[in-house]
Amino acid sequence: MAKFWDLVERSVIVQSLLPLAFGAAVIYLSVAGRPVPELLAHLTWACVSFWMGTKIQHAVDANRAKRG
Repeated sequence: MAKFWDLVERSVIVQSLLPLAFGAAVIYLSVAGRPVPELLAHLTWACVSFWMGTKIQHAVDANRAKRG
């Protein structure tokens, strides 16, 4: 449980849930045959891009820390 709260403090969980929620909304609207609002599509891409960027940056930082 301590690891969960550590992840919440570093906002890893929030950063992961937002792209999933926006992506699920886009997929639902597409499957339901409804138009996807342009704002929702842009927010989805922004959240996914930010999430991927932070994951890459964490990997780069971890590699730099290993090398010393």
